[in-house]
Amino acid sequence: MTTLREVTDALKYLGRLDKFSFKMLLFPDATEDYLDHKWSSFQASLISFLWSCSYDKLDLITGWLLSNGYTDIFTMEEGE
Repeated sequence: MTTLREVTDALKYLGRLDKFSFKMLLFPDATEDYLDHKWSSFQASLISFLWSCSYDKLDLITGWLLSNGYTDIFTMEEGE
């Protein structure tokens, strides 16, 4: 079972993205103005930023977390 601690650890790891990595992960073709707006939102409140994301962006974030070893937070045990 995933604990809240595991979820917050994954979010802390996500929060360590620098602006270039953030851009390459989520907005590789964005204009600088658009990117600056999204980057400011990400830095101001990671949770609010995630709530504003489309499903495709959430899928990219999930894939990135999985590729960086955060697999347990995306699995459920039988019967849950």
